[in-house]
Amino acid sequence: MVEFPEIGGPLQALGAALRYRTTLTGREREIAILTVARCTASSFERYAHEAAGRAAGLDETELARLHAGTFVTADAREAAVAMFTAWAVDQPTLTGIDRITAQPLDRTSIAEVTALVGYYRILAQLMGLFDIGAPSDAS
Repeated sequence: MVEFPEIGGPLQALGAALRYRTTLTGREREIAILTVARCTASSFERYAHEAAGRAAGLDETELARLHAGTFVTADAREAAVAMFTAWAVDQPTLTGIDRITAQPLDRTSIAEVTALVGYYRILAQLMGLFDIGAPSDAS
């Protein structure tokens, strides 16, 4: 958002808060971001956050399953984050979240994931608008 610093600066501050000052684990955060990337078809976010996902401990099979929308895990919180994120991307309002999240996510986690979804949807929309995709040499 270098071209639009009046928008980019505040967005960058929000992004930093969401990445570094929430209760989500690194894996949970990257699961949510990569789910938003899949749901919004954001090739740049997928490219950027697969590396971050590896650093957070996601393996190649998990990354492939996140991309395909078939992510599974034995960790109940991670599964709830993936399910809630996919659901939240498509919802105009977030009524009925209790049916989606059940026990694994508390109110704080739900608020944090919801904010992550909104933030990464904004980025995906901006990158789509300005035709910013993954680098052409990205595998």
